[in-house]
Amino acid sequence: MGLALLSACQLPPPVKPELQTASDQTELSRRATIRLQLATSYLEAGQYTVALDEAKQAIAIDPTLVDAYHIRALIYMNMNERVLAEESFRSALAMRTDDGDVLNNYGWFLCVNGRYAEAVPYLERAVNAPSASGPGKALTSLGACQLRNGNGEAAEKSLFGALRYDRNNPVANNNLALLYYQRGDYQRAQQYVGRINSSNFVSAQSLWLGARIARRQGDVAAQNALVAQLRSRFPDSRELTAYEQGVWDE
Repeated sequence: MGLALLSACQLPPPVKPELQTASDQTELSRRATIRLQLATSYLEAGQYTVALDEAKQAIAIDPTLVDAYHIRALIYMNMNERVLAEESFRSALAMRTDDGDVLNNYGWFLCVNGRYAEAVPYLERAVNAPSASGPGKALTSLGACQLRNGNGEAAEKSLFGALRYDRNNPVANNNLALLYYQRGDYQRAQQYVGRINSSNFVSAQSLWLGARIARRQGDVAAQNALVAQLRSRFPDSRELTAYEQGVWDE
């Protein structure tokens, strides 16, 4: 009821909890947190088996540690263990239903597995939920998923929403470039992919898309320059393989 009156008495404001510091952690909590940090580091390094072992140990020490289930879900996702990944995502959400980061990652998991009707509601919830990364990341995931599902109009709206938070967001820019490429609007496509290819976020994907756009525009010099960058910077990429095989339109 907040500040509403009850009879003649006003409810006091809620007591603000103390800020948590290291001394507030129990020994078990500290041990679980260390295991979780290790799991996260190994996940980022691509050492999935070791990361999984650390995440399992974190959960064994503290079964209430939501982030450990979230990390375990991401590890299983990277290992292509779909059933196990989904179980872990659902465990995390059962304990913390409004976590924007978990909602975003679970929604994206559903999307990449072609479950668009299920994915979009989770991603829409993620946009409005508390998140360490803010709504920009969830809007990017939502737009990318809508584009995968062939809903270009909705994707365009979501991706522009993401760019309002970060104009240089490489994923949002790349997906907008792809959207306009698919529409045949090569000038706008080049505008968005160019932001990535002239930045520190350049990738094999963005260079290849840039080369494909240049080819459609008949700009042989730009096409060759982008392919040269692709060859020198990402020699083992599937994008370079696609070029060498002449697969311009995937």
